[in-house]
Amino acid sequence: MQALGIDIGDSHITGVVLAQRGRHLEMRGCGTLPLADRAEPAETIRLLCEQLDWREGVCVCGLPLSLLSVRNLTLPFQDAGKIAQVLPFELEEQLLVPVETLITDFSLAGKNGAGTAVVAFSLEKSWLRALLDGLQGVADPDMVTPAMASLAVHLARQDKNRSNFLVVHVNLYAGSLALVLDGKPALFRRLAYPEEMILRPPFRRGHDQVEIVDPEAAAECVRLLCRSIERSLDYFRMEYREEGRPERIVLTGPLAQGTFIADAVEADLGLPVERIDLLAANALACSEEVRGQWRGHACDRALALALQGFRRTGINFRKEAFARKRPLFSSRKQLLAAVAAGAVLVLGLLGFLGYDYRRLQQRDAATYGQMVALYKETFPEVTRVQDPMAEMRARLQSAQGPASPALFLHGEQRVLGLLADISARIPETVTLRVNRLSIDRDVVMLRGTTDTFNAVQTIKSTLAASPRFKSVQIVSATADKERKTGAVRFEIQLQLQGL
Repeated sequence: MQALGIDIGDSHITGVVLAQRGRHLEMRGCGTLPLADRAEPAETIRLLCEQLDWREGVCVCGLPLSLLSVRNLTLPFQDAGKIAQVLPFELEEQLLVPVETLITDFSLAGKNGAGTAVVAFSLEKSWLRALLDGLQGVADPDMVTPAMASLAVHLARQDKNRSNFLVVHVNLYAGSLALVLDGKPALFRRLAYPEEMILRPPFRRGHDQVEIVDPEAAAECVRLLCRSIERSLDYFRMEYREEGRPERIVLTGPLAQGTFIADAVEADLGLPVERIDLLAANALACSEEVRGQWRGHACDRALALALQGFRRTGINFRKEAFARKRPLFSSRKQLLAAVAAGAVLVLGLLGFLGYDYRRLQQRDAATYGQMVALYKETFPEVTRVQDPMAEMRARLQSAQGPASPALFLHGEQRVLGLLADISARIPETVTLRVNRLSIDRDVVMLRGTTDTFNAVQTIKSTLAASPRFKSVQIVSATADKERKTGAVRFEIQLQLQGL
């Protein structure tokens, strides 16, 4: 079995090919190509696959954070199915583009004081469709995932005893960070370098590694990067009341090759900096020729993506309308067996249908005779009957006259009683502001704001005790960030008892 990891970076695309033999892994190839057009990376990936002589296997494509919208949310439940249902509604107010134009996936980041922490990633559907169309017949990816998420999860799995750390991927034009707390990625950020660093870059990409052409400007770039990291961590801790702190920094990316960046980051942030050799850490065998293609930490994310191909777990944008269509039969033997089984099934089905058709004809004739007899008994003046069902319905409707419209909820008194019951059951100690209340024959929708998540649970439990409601469910409950008082927006669905 083979796996290909493709890391789409801001300036280059890197690929790593791994092969599995039993429990042993071997790196078969590694390569990097400059990205001519980041909006259309498919052609560069095609050239890279030709360079790596990629044929078939599992392909995992990693995306940079610059292409993704990343949001941290807190929800009052941790069931993945419920989170997938409410996530589009929670993101609708936070995204700059309509949520229906994006495909979204998420990962759980543990629990905090307000509920379950969720990290949501969103990608434009049009961009993903263009990528998949361009890769048809070359390297149709089984998974499309954030590259930093794959790297962070892999590093957390490698060292479970030291589960609080910060991953910093430093590229030529921007940095990316992933904060891992208790073994789960909790924060992702892209850190753009200052404009003057891009116009007059202090780094230059050489043949084997990145070279520093201006040490003074490079030191200033690292200092500003560390300030951005500190601001991101401080804002995250303040916004989500997170007490966890990283105990170390794992440095990856092209700029992590030398010791200059690692020493500067360690001195500035005051945390030990590590540069992990993923080849040795994963006991990967490779030939001398392939080892010569290895570009060290510049290939870390591509290697983590290739390793993820053997697990096929984690965030994946290839779902719903973008799910990969797999062939039904992978061998001639399977195809012949399926044809034989299909032929037997068709013959059996034809025999059953023939028998069932005759039985239904007999039943239909008997039923028709009963309907005709009933119709003539009801209306003795009728001498000729063609469609007893339709003729019976027409005569009954003409006899009854036009139907009266149904009253809403069987009278106004029932609506008033329902509202009185809801008002009486909610304790006076609960601060509640109802923004919207809609009632139909089966469901009552209550939407409003209160002060805490516990108050939402109190409202649900008190209303659930009413004999008028079959069930009471919390559809959504989230902190209102626009208010400084810490209000909680919620929506509750009350299923009415049958009449």
